[in-house]
Amino acid sequence: MSAVPSHWIPHRREDGEVIGWIDLESQEPDLIPIDRLGRPLPSVSDWNAAEEVLDDVGLRFLMNRFHYRGHTVRIRHLYEDRVIVTTAVSDAIGDVGQEFTLPFPAGPDLTEIRTR
Repeated sequence: MSAVPSHWIPHRREDGEVIGWIDLESQEPDLIPIDRLGRPLPSVSDWNAAEEVLDDVGLRFLMNRFHYRGHTVRIRHLYEDRVIVTTAVSDAIGDVGQEFTLPFPAGPDLTEIRTR
C-alpha cells in the first residue's frame, strides 16, 4: 500500500522514473513540489515552476549521505511506502552495514549531510 497521498501528482523524468510529486491541495492556490523522499520544497505559484523545481532537484541527492539517529547512512532502497537506509556507506564488498526501514515520507529523523 502506498503512503503517497492521492492529492500528490507524480512528476517523472523522461525515462518514466518518478522524481517527485506536486501537492495540489496543502497550500492552495500555491503548489508544493515534494522530493522523492517526501520532503516538501518551497511552494510555487504554477505548475511549470513546480516541475522546474523537481527537475532541478532530480534524484542525484539520493547518492548523498544522511544522518539517521546517530548513524551515517545512505539510501539503499526507495519505495512509495518506505525508505531503506544502510550504514554501509562504502562500496567495499565486506561492508554489509546495518539496515533501517523508515516510513515514507522519511520524516525529520533522516537528514541530509550537506557538503560544499
